Amino acid sequence: MKKAFLTLLVAVLLFSCSNNVDLAIDNPSKQPIHVTIDTLEVEVPARQVVWVEMGKGEHTVTLANDSVVKYNFTESVYMLNPTLSEYLMYEEFYGDQFSQSLYRSSIPNKTVEFLGIEMEGNYNVVRDLVNQVTWDYGPREALPEMIQMDADESYVGMVKLSDPIEFYEMVAASYGSESLETETGTEDLPLTDDTLEVQPEQ
Repeated sequence: MKKAFLTLLVAVLLFSCSNNVDLAIDNPSKQPIHVTIDTLEVEVPARQVVWVEMGKGEHTVTLANDSVVKYNFTESVYMLNPTLSEYLMYEEFYGDQFSQSLYRSSIPNKTVEFLGIEMEGNYNVVRDLVNQVTWDYGPREALPEMIQMDADESYVGMVKLSDPIEFYEMVAASYGSESLETETGTEDLPLTDDTLEVQPEQ
């Protein structure tokens, strides 16, 4: 009887876990924002993320401007982008020079438009309200300087998602410029329409 009960308990726990959704509500701006998930009101401080746990299925998202969106959450982890900001996703290579010649990014090389400028490289632009999390490091999470690899691995790629201010700071550091302070992180960036190739820092 104990064995049957234990098996049932494990099955219930696995079923329960598989039906949970972790929702990261991200605020890349420099002002706090408010968003409502169903009836839960959430305040997200400036440049912070707040996690909400809920069940899979359809949920109602109400933004600060009172616009309402219904979304069917079917996966385990999502990021909510209530400011409708643009994020840049790229992959960082970890390995030696020989392995780098064998390395193929999981993000296809293409031309994308990010913050009004064209960029060519292994990039994706994330700008939807609801986004399934497919990256290893989210906004404002620093990539590690070193990682531990398995014995059978010659290199590893880590996917990073950067918010607009992170992106500008990366570009400014590459060109030796000072970091720009903006209220929203998207509107006052001194970007041009010229094609810009930005490589992740090695």
